[in-house]
This record gives sequence, structure tokens and C-alpha cells, in this order.
Amino acid sequence: MARRPPLGELPPDYTPPAGSAAPQILAGSLKAPLWLRAYFQGLLFSLGCRIQRHCGKVLFLGLLAFGALALGLRVAIIETDLEQLWVEVGSRVSQELQYTKEKLGEEAAYTSQMLIQTPRQEGENVLTPEALRLHLQAALTASKVSWDLNKICYKSGVPLIENGMIERMIEKLFPCVILTPLDCFWEGAKLQGGSAYLPGRPDIQWTNLDPEQLLEELGPFASLEGFRELLAKAQVGQAYVGRPCLNPDDPHCPPSAPNHHSRQAPRVAQELSGGCHGFSHKFMHWQEELLLGGMARSPQGQLLRAEALQSTFLLMSPRQLYEHFRGDYQTHDIGWSEEQAGTVLQAWQRRFVQLAQEALPENASQQIHAFSSATLDDILQAFSEVSAARVAGGYLLMLAYACVTMLRWDCAQSQGAVGLAGVLLVALAVASGLGLCALLGIAFNAATTQVLPFLALGIGVDDIFLLAHAFAEAPPGTPLQERMGECLLRTGPSVALTSINNMAAFFMAALVPIPALRAFSLQAAIVVGCNFAAVMLVFPAVLSLDLHRRHCQRLDVLCCFSSPCSARVIQILPQELADRTVPVGIAHLTATVHAFAHCDSSSQHVITSLPPQAHLVPPPSDPLSSELFSPGGSTRDLLGQEEGTRQKAAYKSLPCARWTLAHFARHQFAPLLLQSRAKVRVQALALTGLAQWMERQPVD
Repeated sequence: MARRPPLGELPPDYTPPAGSAAPQILAGSLKAPLWLRAYFQGLLFSLGCRIQRHCGKVLFLGLLAFGALALGLRVAIIETDLEQLWVEVGSRVSQELQYTKEKLGEEAAYTSQMLIQTPRQEGENVLTPEALRLHLQAALTASKVSWDLNKICYKSGVPLIENGMIERMIEKLFPCVILTPLDCFWEGAKLQGGSAYLPGRPDIQWTNLDPEQLLEELGPFASLEGFRELLAKAQVGQAYVGRPCLNPDDPHCPPSAPNHHSRQAPRVAQELSGGCHGFSHKFMHWQEELLLGGMARSPQGQLLRAEALQSTFLLMSPRQLYEHFRGDYQTHDIGWSEEQAGTVLQAWQRRFVQLAQEALPENASQQIHAFSSATLDDILQAFSEVSAARVAGGYLLMLAYACVTMLRWDCAQSQGAVGLAGVLLVALAVASGLGLCALLGIAFNAATTQVLPFLALGIGVDDIFLLAHAFAEAPPGTPLQERMGECLLRTGPSVALTSINNMAAFFMAALVPIPALRAFSLQAAIVVGCNFAAVMLVFPAVLSLDLHRRHCQRLDVLCCFSSPCSARVIQILPQELADRTVPVGIAHLTATVHAFAHCDSSSQHVITSLPPQAHLVPPPSDPLSSELFSPGGSTRDLLGQEEGTRQKAAYKSLPCARWTLAHFARHQFAPLLLQSRAKVRVQALALTGLAQWMERQPVD
């Protein structure tokens, strides 16, 4: 083997390119990069030789270290809060949210539930009394949960009244904040719960409550000037009883409704134009965009039609619900806490969604879509959880692919066990990288659990294949103890540069201020670093052990068994020993020669040799029993019969040696694709698929 030049010197046979205008400048410019490359390759060569000498220790310590880091997954935290995932740190949105929390309290916000109604037939108008009555039916059904909506809904604030009787009545009647297109009509009062009792009157509810008339009736018995002034400022008026009824034939439709006497259905588009109001015209104005979707207007700007209706129910926050029922007799014996309040709200929201989806019959002309914050949390939680079946399936497929592509019928060239060990090593490296991220306190998200394991598997397995191929194709004459060093010398720089570039790219992506993307980028960089360490330190030990297996003439994968290539009995014709053509008439004259097998210097092949003075023994009585059949049929059998030390090499391959993906791709698949008819068919299929995809795309 030729001696390598010292580090920092150019090879002796190096000459500058011909025709160079400035060879001295070129040589000077190449000296530093070549010295750096040679120095780096020298380090890798030394590393590979040391790993090969201590392959067992390196493999044990590497697996121990990666396994210890993988245990960090036990403390992993999965983040599903949208604010923590997608709100930029220090942005205007973040500052406004922080300001709201500081001024109104940490739990001052409310929880929203949405009820969306769309027609089953696309493009149908929903601004009809029938569609709104179906919307009312769905809203009433969805709100009939075990906990009454009036108990847990968000209320803008109950005013303080000096008169105790009026204050208790207002507390029971104070309406929930519900943003709904039904508020434009009397039927909106049906969504408001609560009732109050006054002697000599039926139960007071929002469906029959006229605040102005009630004040007139109570005026002689109590001083209500302050309350009257409060209602006047809020512009409550007659509340819901002064609004048109969707169904004028309803026996409960109040006489004060504009269409009560005419019995005519209201013009829905006209009533919804400009939005709706809650019980307070001044403080509760719901814009059209909050109530309708897919709106169409006339050239004058008048609302003509819409394709969706939306109602939004506002609930208390867990803190508000806890404070509201703290000390109440209903929660006295259940150990009421803020956590239980949050559990009640989540259960109510899930039941709300379930009842809303079941509210309308299947043959109805409208369909209901319910959505709540609990639903969003459930979706994020489901997407953030690791699917063991999906991950295991992906890694098992990669195991099978690595084993099949690296398995050979020639026992000395087969690397199926190396492929299996490489994929398992990459899986362990990915787990250790994620465990290290968990130990560092980097929260996981949906991208971490659904994307990163497969992304890291592809990056790591690519380097595994590269190293395994370079190790199998070592230059002739490489000493056995330098095989791993030579492999890292030729392939290590490429693996190192790609891994370092990938890590640098992910670390640069961590500068993005979005928390979810920043966490994913940091985790990807750490996982790629663990993959790089596993490929450069632990996988060479696996290759060194496989080299030991081949040197000991053991089977691939089933390394406990000896290879049948190590002791073979081969039939040859006597005439072949003299380099003569075999006459057809004496083809039945055969002899059996005992051969001896050993590994060549590169340990790539098992060589079967004949001694110079071979002793021929009579052939067996059954000619079929002496046929050659061995899984190592592609091993080169060197048959020597000349005098002295000269030997003659002959090769005999079994048909099963061609049963490989490489042989299929080279001799079957590639020639098929090169045919003109195959090219035309492939292009026709591609154009057909593209045309079908374009037909399915929506047209604006």
C-alpha cells in the first residue's frame, strides 16, 4: 500500500492543470484547503482504526449513553395551548394579551362555543324563516345539558340595585351573552334561561318580559328611579317582546310583536341587515360578520342572501365558575375547586357539540357544525400524541427495506444484519435526541411527535447506507485492521459536512419568533446531532463486528451458524484441470475434488482453493446428490490445478444469486423504462393524473 503524504503536503504526483495562467497562485490557493481536508481525513482515519480495535467497548458504551438519554422522554411535556404555540413572543398580540391579564385578571376571559348552520345543497340561501327555526331547534337542543346554560354562561355583569327584591329578580333574569342571528327576532328570548316570580303574575321570563310595563306596574310599590334610569341608558326598551316573530302563529308570540296581528313571516334579510342586538341596543350590537357567512349584497349594499348562520355561546372561565359556585349548596359536598370547574366546563362543551350534531334529522335541508374550545384542545391533543402504531409501522418498513437491499446470497458480501442494526441504531438515536430535548425543557408539539421521528429516520438511514456501501467497497490491499479507518477516511467528510449543515440550518430556523416553529427547529437540530454521533461513533463498531463475522465465516443475520461456503465440495471435470474443452461424448466422466476455503485479504469473498496435487475420488453413485446448491453460490471459487504456486480461478453462480433488487433494477426495470412505448405510457399517465388533479381543484 502506497505511503500517504504527510499532513499539509500535496501528493508527489500532483501537477497543476495544463494551460493555467497562474499555476503558482493556483497551487497556493489549493494548499490550505487540501491541508485542512487531509488533516480532517487523518483524524477520521485514526478514529476509525481505534473504533475497530475496541468495537465491543464502543458499542456497549454508545448504547448505554443513548439509552440513558432516551429515558428523558418520561419527563416530556406536550404543549397544546394555542397562545403558547403560535403567539410570537414580544409581538403586539402578546402584549395585548398580557395587558388584558394584568388589568382584568388571569382568568377574566370567557370560553366560546360556536354553532354553525349551512345548507346541504351548496349555494342555497339560509335567510329564510324555516332555516332560522331549524337553527333555533339546534341551539335549544345543544344547550339542554345537565348543567343549565344559565348557570355557567358568561354574563356582562349584574348591576347593583338598592331594592333587594328587584336585585334578586334581576340576578335570576340577567341574560347570557349569546351572539346569534335569532336576537333579531322574538325567538332569541327562548335561548335565555332563568325566571322570576312576583305575586299575582305568571313566571317572568324573557319570552314575556316587557321591562317598561313591569316598571310601571311596580312603580307604586317601590322606588325604581335608579333602575329605570339604568334601563334607559342601556336602551333596553321592550327587550325581545318588541321584535318580530319568526312564526307568527306561535301561541306564545307576544301581542307587541310587529307581525303578531298581520300573521306575515318577517323579511329575514331585511331584519338581519346591519346586524342584530342583544337585550341592550346600546351595548350589545352583533355585526353581520359575527352572525352570517357567504353574504351577497345588491349594488346598493343591501343584504340579499347568505350561506351560513352562526351563533356563539359565551361561557365563564374556570376561575369565574369556581368563584360563582364557591360556598353554594350545590357544590358543598363535592370538594369544589378550580380544577373541577374546568372539568365541568370541558364536559359541558363536549356534550354541547354532541347534542348539536344530533339536533337535526338526517333528511333535514340544513346541517349543523358545532365547535368549542374543548374541541380544539381535543384535536390538538389527538394530533400531538405519538401514534405508536404509525411510528412502529414506519420503522418496521425501513427495517425490512434495509435488510432486503443489503442482503446478498453471497455470505461474504451480505450485510443484512448491518442494515437491521443501523436502522435500530437510528431509532435509538432519535429517541435519545428527543429525550435530551425533554431534559432541556423544550416542550413537544404536534410537529415534534408527527413529523420529526420520520424526518430524522430518513436523514440517519441515508448516512447508514453510505457508510455500509463504502465499507463493503474497500480498495484492494487494504489491511484488515485499517478497514474502518479507510471507510471513514473516504466517506466520513461527506457524512460530517451534511450533518453539520443540517444542524446549522435547523439552528438558524430557531431564530423564527413563533414558539412552535422554534421548538421544532431546536429539537430537529438536537436529533440530527444525536444521529451524527451514532453514525460516526457507534455504527462503525457495528461494521467492525460484521467484519469479524465475515472473517470467521459466519452466516449473515444468523451469525451463530457457520457459512456453508467455508467447506464446499465442488464437482469439476478432469479435462478442466488441463484447460481443455470438454468433449461431449465424455461429459459423464466427473470427479470430486476436496477444496479448502479461506477469506481473501479484503475479507469480501470466501475463496475455495484446490491444492496443486489434488486427489481425485470416485464420484457418488447418485449424480443428483453431488449437485452444487448453496446459499453462497455467488462466492468466487478459485480452482487451482497448475504446478507450483499457480492456480486457476473459476467462478460458478447459482440462479438464486440474481434474486436481488439491484439485479431487478439493472436488468429488468431500467431496460423497460428505456423503451419508447414505456416512456409514452409513463408520460400519458402523468398527464392524466395532473388533469384529474386540476379538475378537482376549486375554482374561485
